[in-house]
Amino acid sequence: MNLTRLVYYSQRNPSESLDSQELIETCQRNNKRMNLTGMLHYNGDHFLQVIEGGRVEVSALYHRISRDPRHSNIILLSCMDARERIFPTWSMGLHQGMDDRAQGIYLRYFSTDEINPETVNVDSLLDVLQDLSVELSPRFSVDRA
Repeated sequence: MNLTRLVYYSQRNPSESLDSQELIETCQRNNKRMNLTGMLHYNGDHFLQVIEGGRVEVSALYHRISRDPRHSNIILLSCMDARERIFPTWSMGLHQGMDDRAQGIYLRYFSTDEINPETVNVDSLLDVLQDLSVELSPRFSVDRA
C-alpha cells in the first residue's frame, strides 16, 4: 500500500450546524477502521486538515469531505506520496481556536496568522500543524490509534 498525505483548507458553512466534538469522534471512529491518521485545525471559520493513509482511502475520504455541507470553498492544497506519517498514532487530532500560543506558532512560519490558501507554503503549514500538535497537546482531542 502506498502512503499518501493530503492537505486541504475550507471555510465553515455558517448555515450548517457544527458540533466539533461529535465531528472529531466520528472522524476518529471512521479513520481507525481505514488506517487513516491526521490532524484537523479549526479556528471557528476555517478548517485545515492533514489526512494520511492509503491512496484509495485518503481519496475516498477527501471526496466525502468535499460533499459535506459543513464545508464551503474547499481547496486541495497538496496530495502527495509520503515516506512516513507525520501523525502516526492519531486517528485524528483536533486543535480548535487561535489563542496567543497558536498565533505565535503561525507567526513563526508566516507573516500573519491568517492563512491564504492560494499562496501558503504547504511544507511550512505542515510544520505549523506539527508544532501545534506538540506544543498544545493538552488541548487536543486525541484518539491514539
